[in-house]
Amino acid sequence: MRRINHFLSRFSLLIALLMLIGFFSLIRPDSFATLENAGSIMSDGAVLSLIAVGVMVPMIVGQFDVAPGFIASLGVMLTAGLQSNNQWPWPLVLVAVLAIGALIGLLMGVLVGYLQLNSLVVSLGVGSVLSGIVLVYSGGQVIYKGIPPNFLALGQTRLLGFVPLPFLYALAIAAVMWFVLTYRPAGRRLYAVGGGPDAAKLIGVNLSRYIAMSFVVSSTLASLAGFVQVARLGAGHPTAAQAFLLPAFAAAFLSATSFRLGFYNIWGAFLAVYLVGTGTTGLFMLGADSYVQPVFNGVVLVGAVTLARVLILRRNRRLALARAGDQQNVAPLERSTVSDAENPVAG
Repeated sequence: MRRINHFLSRFSLLIALLMLIGFFSLIRPDSFATLENAGSIMSDGAVLSLIAVGVMVPMIVGQFDVAPGFIASLGVMLTAGLQSNNQWPWPLVLVAVLAIGALIGLLMGVLVGYLQLNSLVVSLGVGSVLSGIVLVYSGGQVIYKGIPPNFLALGQTRLLGFVPLPFLYALAIAAVMWFVLTYRPAGRRLYAVGGGPDAAKLIGVNLSRYIAMSFVVSSTLASLAGFVQVARLGAGHPTAAQAFLLPAFAAAFLSATSFRLGFYNIWGAFLAVYLVGTGTTGLFMLGADSYVQPVFNGVVLVGAVTLARVLILRRNRRLALARAGDQQNVAPLERSTVSDAENPVAG
């Protein structure tokens, strides 16, 4: 029974996603259970998953970055504007957008990691500045003219007739991030910083460097999300990407409830994005009003934070009990060693 419960807990997001797909497929087989709808859900979730994976990295080190929605909006407008107005080739635009995102992340990382400013205040302030810059750059207008077809093919091509390229981009980024966080020293040090800064510092981990690194990763992925969003839609809206922030945090918190219980993890966040996307799509097909989506996202976020907190506390309790057990096991050994030393002929 314990193994079954552990299995259900570890793969809870995957089980919930499959249950949602099965439920809506039975209720709306002609509209929901189609390859076209599956492709739309995969495409819609690609941008959100990039932002969700990004915001999760500062959370691993115990920080919060609320700027990615604004950074993604800046990436959207730069991607559309540089191609529409200045006719930059898309590879050069990609390099410029990623570089600007990385620089913004580095600025926040220095302020939070090295100057030890509050991450919420810093990221909110930077996001507010970026919001103004985006409005000045775009004039509050949607940019859609002059975007070349070869660039749009990056976001609108579907393999096998239904698998969108943006989904494959997001899947590839998730796989790389999973490998780094799971198998590379940098990933283990990021988890060490979040798990216990004092202990991480004692073993030689540079806390400031890894906190700054987390913000660079978050901002760079947000910029990439903006680039992909324009390729998907063929236009740049100055504020559209800001709506991704709340569901991105919901997915990041939900990641701690599956796979690596009590730890923010890549595949948990990736699956959570499509769990939320499948739920909202299914509700709309059942005739739900437009206000249902923000309500659904808010409920999921609160529930995700609660579950993540419970699992993290449970994990910490287990670790504390394990340490206490180890100390109890060591104490008799120490006593027996002292006794043997005092009585060499014992035994």
